[in-house]
Amino acid sequence: MTMLRRIRPLVVVAAVSFVAMFGARAMAKVPVRIACVGDSITWGYGVPNRLTEAYAALLQKRLGKGYDVLNCGHGGATALKHLPPNHPGWMVSYWQVPQFKRATKFRPNIVIIMLGTNDSNPSNRADVHKNFTRDYSDLVRHFQHLSTRPRVFICLPPSLEDGTVHGPHPAIPAHGVVPRIVRIAHVMRLTTINIFHAIAGRWKLFNGDHIHPNVNGQKLMTRVIYRALRKAGVVRPVGNR
Repeated sequence: MTMLRRIRPLVVVAAVSFVAMFGARAMAKVPVRIACVGDSITWGYGVPNRLTEAYAALLQKRLGKGYDVLNCGHGGATALKHLPPNHPGWMVSYWQVPQFKRATKFRPNIVIIMLGTNDSNPSNRADVHKNFTRDYSDLVRHFQHLSTRPRVFICLPPSLEDGTVHGPHPAIPAHGVVPRIVRIAHVMRLTTINIFHAIAGRWKLFNGDHIHPNVNGQKLMTRVIYRALRKAGVVRPVGNR
């Protein structure tokens, strides 16, 4: 009887430790839902098969069972809520696209935001200076206030080599959007994922437009994002990757 009394507290402590380490979701075998919010880079533009080669799909493959990774990227998306009258026809506010509602209804536990590339278009310059920080911060708060209270990670978007028909300006991501995202992270105490630094100057990882990562670029982004999630302790380790 004395032995049983000694064992039971140990069992309880072990169970509590397991829940603390892996979470109640693991105990209930409920998948951890990860929403990947972004533009065409997240969507997977420029890879042969976005359903298997965009970073969201690669992250799903890497994490495996127990995780549900949803690609919520939309081509041409901006963090800005309102675009100027002269904005290109392909550009749209992320707040207005179906993927925004989809990411919201997904009730994610983790949100990865990678926006800013299209905001850097010259047509948005005045709006970036006035409204980008506010609108981006509001997007973060929108997800933070969901009932699931997800952990939000924000990515510094890839650098650009030169302008193209799509129009993002090479200087603004480095000298306008990226510093603003860094400040947002500091103020809101968010973890940044530095895609900008990881892929800067490595043009063999981009398609010919020098904006959209190719398959190898998407693979690199996946590794960087996974390591950030792992370091934050929100996903379990997968081998030595």
